[in-house]
Amino acid sequence: MYAVLNTTDDITHCGNIGHVIRDFHVTCQLARKYGFRGVNVDLSPTVRQGAAEYRRILAESGLVPVAFSFAANLFGTAAEFDHSVREFETQARLASSFGCHLTLCYLPPFSHDLNFNDRFVQTVERLRRLAPILRDYDIRVGFEFIGPTETRRDTRYDFIHTMDGTRALIASAGLDGHAGYKLDVHHWQHSGAGLLDLHHCDLEYLLYVELNDGLPGYDSQTMPEFARELPLTNGVNDVVGFLRALSRKGYRGPVVVEPWNQRIKDLPVEDAIATVKDALDRCLSLVS
Repeated sequence: MYAVLNTTDDITHCGNIGHVIRDFHVTCQLARKYGFRGVNVDLSPTVRQGAAEYRRILAESGLVPVAFSFAANLFGTAAEFDHSVREFETQARLASSFGCHLTLCYLPPFSHDLNFNDRFVQTVERLRRLAPILRDYDIRVGFEFIGPTETRRDTRYDFIHTMDGTRALIASAGLDGHAGYKLDVHHWQHSGAGLLDLHHCDLEYLLYVELNDGLPGYDSQTMPEFARELPLTNGVNDVVGFLRALSRKGYRGPVVVEPWNQRIKDLPVEDAIATVKDALDRCLSLVS
């Protein structure tokens, strides 16, 4: 397993480490300075560069390109999805050209307008449209299901929020070999999954791992989704068991820290990076 720096996410909810860096060269400089092995890449139109520039920056920094965001508007209107397919292919082609073969897709665990069946059928149909792009550019999708009940409690319809549901989506869309999990320890544990689910998970489904800790004083039905801590802080999330189970399966892929924490967000960016790297090193030492 190896440490990855992700500064590409939106910080509205303190997501990831709570800091966004738009300049890829700066991201790589900081990742190298603090000892990360890999970085995620923002390929959105306002900041993307040419393939040769990405290759140059990565070669100079000695870093591995890990993942880019899923540009297809999978859960928008038909027109929004259709419009986004071209951009998705543009990003997939570019990513593949400099050795980045993973894109990350969030699965909303609810719907306001479609029941489970209709949302599932629609999502499968759209993923089948994207499948030729994934195959042409050798891109895999890491799907992130959302485990805690907080985001579903006041919504009209449920949608996928478990490992099994995600696996069924992948099979139904015919994406075997081109999709798997963006597996967050928080979502794994608070969806009701356990170590046996990891034991039975095919290694090819394990694409990307996120670590953090839950807050004390909550049970599985009340655990907050949008407030967390650095991994190994409280012992609420079973980070030790999670990592050791993944290691026994043979997982050697990317690992990031996603604390969803206002304190980390309020730190100067380099202090935040150093803090999460220290937490990540302590976690990875458990399986070294």
